[in-house]
Amino acid sequence: MHQTLHRTRPSHLETQGSRRRVARGLRAIFGSAIVASILAAAVGCDKRAQGEALAEPMRLQTSLAGKPTVLFLLFGDPDDPRLLPVATIGHGHVTAITLDADGWRKFDELYFKPGAQVAIYQDGAAIGNAVVRRGMWDGSAPLYKLPGCRALRPLAAARLELVPAVTTTLELLGTSDPVPPAAMHPAVTTADLDSARDVAARVGQRAGLTSSARNELQLTVHALYTGVSSRPTLAATYMEKGSGSGSHPRHVFALSDSTASGYAPTFLHAPKDSVPEFRRLIDHLDLTGDGVDEIVLEGWKSDGDSFPIIMKYINGEWHEIARGAKNWCADPPRR
Repeated sequence: MHQTLHRTRPSHLETQGSRRRVARGLRAIFGSAIVASILAAAVGCDKRAQGEALAEPMRLQTSLAGKPTVLFLLFGDPDDPRLLPVATIGHGHVTAITLDADGWRKFDELYFKPGAQVAIYQDGAAIGNAVVRRGMWDGSAPLYKLPGCRALRPLAAARLELVPAVTTTLELLGTSDPVPPAAMHPAVTTADLDSARDVAARVGQRAGLTSSARNELQLTVHALYTGVSSRPTLAATYMEKGSGSGSHPRHVFALSDSTASGYAPTFLHAPKDSVPEFRRLIDHLDLTGDGVDEIVLEGWKSDGDSFPIIMKYINGEWHEIARGAKNWCADPPRR
């Protein structure tokens, strides 16, 4: 049985040894670097709890008037998943959510009432609903805790009406209001994935990965119909195998789309600085209603920060248009 956040006692986060045990359990749920954000937040909140002053910068708060449509990430154990708010969507825009402690409480009241339904999508198509079982502050204690954190970003415990086949860990997109149905597309073929591998080799070489280096790395490829063209958008990721540890981990993430002369890169990311960022595909969905799907990535840094990234196709290339929060504690930054 996977460990879940609401089963984690605060004391589990109070020592380095227990943090490592929590990390192993949470990674079994998330299957991604997002767990490191929780632990990083715990460290930061611990420091604030020891008396460091808090700055109170003026921040433009997300308006919840009219209950705007919200994009969620549904993740975790299929028997006990969680809903994480990512951004608001509407009028052709996707906007990261910025709220203070009172605002997140209001958000929990609006969106995470028991019985509330969230439309769930996989590979750009609706697959049913998730039903909220309890919100962040429904019970006698919050759904999860971080030591020293006064303003937690809320999660909800949910139940998925229909769990996708052969699924051990969920990672799906959801919206508080259904988006228009996606157009029908042919199934992705083996030839599409072969094309993705060919493009990955060319892009990897362009990014400085030799043939021997590429053979040492783990390659993951996807083909997804985004509506950019009649052919699928190809996604390829080169990552270090295993833990990916090391002072300079190698990594390339690329998106490519069909052109008159064949597939060409439309987005390329390779870490270059001393604190590199990494990218990984989560899923895709038309969030702006223009007939072309947005692509949702996970981004993270080698020091642990993890955050959702929303990409939009603009003038022949994919561009980042919104980025979710980097940690789970919404306390104001320290002075």
